[in-house]
Amino acid sequence: MSPTYNKKAFLLPNSPNSCAMYHAKIDSEGMYKLSIHDCNTGIRFGGDLKSEESRAEAFKKLEVLISGLVEFQDFIYQKYIQQ
Repeated sequence: MSPTYNKKAFLLPNSPNSCAMYHAKIDSEGMYKLSIHDCNTGIRFGGDLKSEESRAEAFKKLEVLISGLVEFQDFIYQKYIQQ
């Protein structure tokens, strides 16, 4: 049995105009999924954490995604918010 994880959250919980959310889950079999949805569409990553190679790939996917999101967030802040 693998450690489990299950977290869901709305991205704008106080907004009456947004249903954007994420759901991150690892089940007891070592299978994972990460879903990110806005009101119109979504993306899903998934796989298993059973081998060292698949764990490294899952970690790398998240690392690259997080890096890209932070870079995008910084751009929006610098070009649209901090004016």
